[in-house]
Amino acid sequence: MTDSPTIPKAPVGLQNRGRHIWRALHAVYDFDDCPEKRVLLEEACRTADVVNRLQAVVDTAADLRVRGSQGQPVAMPEVGELRQYRALLTTLLKALTLPGDDDVLTRSDLGRLGAQARWGIRSA
Repeated sequence: MTDSPTIPKAPVGLQNRGRHIWRALHAVYDFDDCPEKRVLLEEACRTADVVNRLQAVVDTAADLRVRGSQGQPVAMPEVGELRQYRALLTTLLKALTLPGDDDVLTRSDLGRLGAQARWGIRSA
């Protein structure tokens, strides 16, 4: 982290959501010494833009079902794609391993804490 970061210009082609994430993370973290993290950040920003576009399609759809190849109702493809791109965005952001990420509890941590609370077990 730096006191007064200089935010580099966002990569060409980023849309509003991607640029917002680019600026927000560069305002807090310095990626100058970590080119691999800067690449991950750019990919996360581009993925966020795709998520935003897919969400707009889903939001404006009259129905989340379309007709399948044999006329049966099936989920519109954008719903599945949206789910996959959201998962990819989460993976990319986690891959950045930003300082402070250690404070995030994993599912295992939550399960262990839940079991300790349920059975009255105190951690050391």
